[in-house]
Amino acid sequence: MRLTAEQQYQIRHCFEQVFEHGSIYLFGSRVDDQQRGGDIDLFLELEEHERLFEKKIKFLAKLKRQIGDQKIDVVFNLDPSWPIEQEARKWGIAL
Repeated sequence: MRLTAEQQYQIRHCFEQVFEHGSIYLFGSRVDDQQRGGDIDLFLELEEHERLFEKKIKFLAKLKRQIGDQKIDVVFNLDPSWPIEQEARKWGIAL
């Protein structure tokens, strides 16, 4: 996994502050130690989807203040038939 311990901590901490409950997974190129570059792809598994857009913006703003302005993609568990959600579930690493 190509995230520092501090980045992992900050991702979890910001997630808990904004969403309170749920699970967060890293997927995509940052999972593979052999690759270089790439954005931070996060899959958020939530029980509640109320005010999702507002919470996503708040989460990203908090996170970028902590780890710097990096490209971060967020995918939510909205439709298990979506290929991106299937990929995140298959290859994601829990943070």
